[in-house]
Amino acid sequence: MSRNKTTDNKPLVKELFSVMDENAPEEYVAAYKMLCTNIEFITVAQKCKNIMITSTLANEGKTNCSLNLAITMAQQGKKVCLVECDLRRPSMHRFIASKRNTVGLTHVLKGEVELSEAIRNVSGTSMSILLAGISPPNPTELLSSERMQQLIKELETEYDYVIYDTPPAFIISDAAVLGKYMDATFLVVRHNFTEKKYTARAKKNLENAGVKIFGVILTAYKDKAKGSYSDYYSYNYYYSYNYSSDGSESSGDEK
Repeated sequence: MSRNKTTDNKPLVKELFSVMDENAPEEYVAAYKMLCTNIEFITVAQKCKNIMITSTLANEGKTNCSLNLAITMAQQGKKVCLVECDLRRPSMHRFIASKRNTVGLTHVLKGEVELSEAIRNVSGTSMSILLAGISPPNPTELLSSERMQQLIKELETEYDYVIYDTPPAFIISDAAVLGKYMDATFLVVRHNFTEKKYTARAKKNLENAGVKIFGVILTAYKDKAKGSYSDYYSYNYYYSYNYSSDGSESSGDEK
């Protein structure tokens, strides 16, 4: 299977992080397909075009998850735009062949370029990427600006889905600020990494800001039946439960 390439003929995604890798385990690819299916079920009942992906802490796999979710949606025929909103520590450039300060979201919000100039179309697919751009001194203000709200409206008229990759929600308020403009938010939780009390607090922070949390995406899950982690170390499973108001878990089946 050939890998898609960006318009500058550089590989879109590094091998070990991509569902497009021909060596990706079936479970890895199937998990993202299942997540897309769950999201499609949600959209049948209500509008759900703007989707935010966040986490409690750093290094839980939210950017990898955002990227692979967008790729999977595009593979299923959806027109998708992935927007990198982690303006403090952007990392999307590590997953794609790009420089860190490539023209992106911050340049659009500051009025330096038009949105159409900053979006990178992935040739041969229905997917586009808007990188973070240069790190600004006022990320929260930019994400809560009127221009950001206008940008969200512009993108939702152009795409079937827009995936927003945001900073962790435990301490930084950026996700809470942006999340209130989203149709759905998914909280990425790394298996055996983040303490439950911190995840519960991050969830509460988001809900207090009016963010709609639709579910949890568990990353780096170890399948005990197989007895080992894969080299990808990121088998992702979608769980249908949400945390209750007291921080406990309500029941739900693993999918």
